[in-house]
Amino acid sequence: MAPGLIADWALWGKVPRTTSGYEVLAAHPPGRSAEFNTAVLHWLPGTPGAGDRLPWITVGCAPEAGGEGTVGVFLLDGTDGVDGTNRMIHRVSHFAVPYAQVRDAGVGWCALARAAHTAAESLTLTTAGPAALPLGEDERLVDDVAGNVTPNISGITRWLAAAAAHLLDGPVAVAGDGSHRPFELLLILDSVASLLPFGARSTLSAASATSPGSEVPVRLYWGDTAASPGATGLTVGGGPLPDLRALSPQARRYHDLLLDNWEKHGGAAVVRHLAECREPLDIDEPDVAAQALEVLKRLDRPLAAVQALTEGREVSTEEVHVALRTPGITDQELTVFAEHGVLTHPDTDPEAVAPLMAQPPVSQAIGDGLRAELLGHRTDAARREFESRRASLRAAGLGLDRLDQILADVMSEILHTCPEGTPDPVTRELLPAVAPFAVGTMGLTQSMLRRVPGLASGLVRALYDQPEPVALVGAWLRWLCDEPSADRRPEIAGSPELPLVRALLSTGVCPVEADRKWAGRHPAAAARLLEAAVVCGRGDEVLRHADFFKGLLSSVLRAVSGADGDEVLAVLRDALRRGPAGLRAATAPRWDVLCALTGLPPSGFTDVVAATRPAGGADPAGRVDTYATALRAELDSRGLKQDATRIVRELLRVALAVDPESGYGPDPADRELTERVLDWSGPYAQLVVEAVHRLVRTPYWNESEQDGRWLDRLAGRLSGLGSSLALRSLVRFAERPEVTEHDCGELAVRARAARVAGAENDDVCAALVIWAVRGRIGERLDALLAAYQKEWASYSGVGRALEERHDMEDALARYEGDQPVAEYYCDHRARHLAQTKSRCLREIEKLKEQLPSLEREISRMHKLRASAVRTRV
Repeated sequence: MAPGLIADWALWGKVPRTTSGYEVLAAHPPGRSAEFNTAVLHWLPGTPGAGDRLPWITVGCAPEAGGEGTVGVFLLDGTDGVDGTNRMIHRVSHFAVPYAQVRDAGVGWCALARAAHTAAESLTLTTAGPAALPLGEDERLVDDVAGNVTPNISGITRWLAAAAAHLLDGPVAVAGDGSHRPFELLLILDSVASLLPFGARSTLSAASATSPGSEVPVRLYWGDTAASPGATGLTVGGGPLPDLRALSPQARRYHDLLLDNWEKHGGAAVVRHLAECREPLDIDEPDVAAQALEVLKRLDRPLAAVQALTEGREVSTEEVHVALRTPGITDQELTVFAEHGVLTHPDTDPEAVAPLMAQPPVSQAIGDGLRAELLGHRTDAARREFESRRASLRAAGLGLDRLDQILADVMSEILHTCPEGTPDPVTRELLPAVAPFAVGTMGLTQSMLRRVPGLASGLVRALYDQPEPVALVGAWLRWLCDEPSADRRPEIAGSPELPLVRALLSTGVCPVEADRKWAGRHPAAAARLLEAAVVCGRGDEVLRHADFFKGLLSSVLRAVSGADGDEVLAVLRDALRRGPAGLRAATAPRWDVLCALTGLPPSGFTDVVAATRPAGGADPAGRVDTYATALRAELDSRGLKQDATRIVRELLRVALAVDPESGYGPDPADRELTERVLDWSGPYAQLVVEAVHRLVRTPYWNESEQDGRWLDRLAGRLSGLGSSLALRSLVRFAERPEVTEHDCGELAVRARAARVAGAENDDVCAALVIWAVRGRIGERLDALLAAYQKEWASYSGVGRALEERHDMEDALARYEGDQPVAEYYCDHRARHLAQTKSRCLREIEKLKEQLPSLEREISRMHKLRASAVRTRV
């Protein structure tokens, strides 16, 4: 027998054969008699009737200032005595047990009442000292109610759960068929209360029987449900289940979570949890249901959170974290978390999620979030999500296998759902933005990049626009191309160049495998190899590999001819647009050949040779000579002979270009290259003529003295340059800032000289406009054309002069500039002609006025002559 409880006590009744009233007859300690009398009167459930089964058992609590109070047990039983009026005397045996003892023992009302009943049998009016309430080892609450606690949810379970929930809202009156004995009645009430936190027993009261119509201050009792105003009436044994619609929201949540836990953990686990929650709970507090719900939540935090989410209620971040860190959280619960966005919410700590990332609902939620961010092109958000997951796994001491599986699944789903040809956002956007993977990790992702054509090269190419691409490319290739043996090249579908790029970066030398045959078999990969080399500052190492260049060149020529080479040209153009950094003068011609063939401006000569002049601007003829010699050798090769003219034309177009902002034209290296091209036999002299023609016709070219001497040298070697040089002389004179009275005459002379040398009227017109727009445009143009016509007349006659003027006027009408010069000219010329016409008309009128006098004088002369004849006769 285990030690029992120690209780103060009182015997309450009447002295037999007297007319005195009920009172405390004996007590320990005697000084508490008045207190005990008040307690008995307060908790007295009424008067038993004839045939009622006794004892009637009431359990009521008394609060204590500064303490946890006491639990009072009241046993109302009959006696053999009668009072002075011959009425039966009832006796109440009252035991006051400190709640702390009840809490520590973990006993329910039934065990407490049994112990009190045993102790009451030995109490007499002369008993001294406290009472001992004996308890057995198996008399804990969980043992007492075990018979009513089924493993799975049953009818009695639902009744008890509903009764417990109603008890949180207010008094509950229970009725039955009258077949239960007193302690059985109390056991049913004990079973109801066992579905509330044990701490509620510090204020909860119960009664196994009550008198009909009595005002009972008890929270849970057996009695007449119809005659219990303010109490919820429930019936045990075959009746309808309690109506849940009358429950308050918090009590209903308690009821639902109670059954959810019962279904998941079994009844014993639920009762055991509640029996262990023994901190005092005031059943009369307005928010007692909410407090009880918080206690119940502690049994299964995930389940409680799931209930709240399912009902549309807010779950705090702390609750989420506790739930996620709860061992044994189920996939079903995680699925609810995922459906409500909890797992990927910004406030959810990734470290709380990290250990669960292998579970399907979690991996699916993270994967769905990543996929949505990527397909929505929210790369920054996807990067933050990925990096936070990676960091959380590391912080938890876990490997990256979970994240690897998620990423591989995301890539696979995107590949299977997006239209063919859609760039993969994982390799093109996400991975370039995150830190490279360590060698030996993320194996599934590595396998997918190697297995699916284009993924690996897409990743590497996406790195080129990142800050410090060289380090990134090297780090990613170490992970991607990792093999157990250093001599083994991995097989990467659609990206055979990547192992070679890694070897190039490791050794600084173009791998021997990158020969003509390899480049011919893999034209797009060859272009990507060159691009990677350019990005990483190794372009010269690849282009100087003659066998590789021949293979790449053959592929480019086939692509240019339309032989299914769009990808080759696109990749190669991307590579060439990055610029020829790091090339030598001997390698730059190959770069320019590729530029010209793919429709890009050649940049090798201008960026590598002309732009790398020594300090002080020394003559770069040595580098030009190296470049020109190497270029001629390439042009004379069998594959390039038919494209040589196009290549040189493009090269000269770039070399002799003029910067529109500064007006700067060719520099010494450009001029030197032009003269070197003139030394070549074949069609190249005519290409120089065309290029120089374009140069001198550029109106914003600020020609220097060195340019002038260079043009003179070219004119001495090329007769076809006369028209361009004459035109340039006209333009330079027209551009002079000062204006003199001799301008029109000198411009006319130079304009006629340009036309005689072969310059087109439109070009001459444009030069004349340069001068005309700096004054009154119409007036200046009229004066210019008059001088121009006069200049032509002095050499070729009036007819040719007028014809040339008309041709120049037609050129003015075609001129497309900022100013409507033809309109100004025509308006001025029309006004001038109109003035001349008016003057002529005035002179004609004056002459008409002289006609009569002239007629009279003529008539007089005729008469005079006739008279003179007659006189002679």
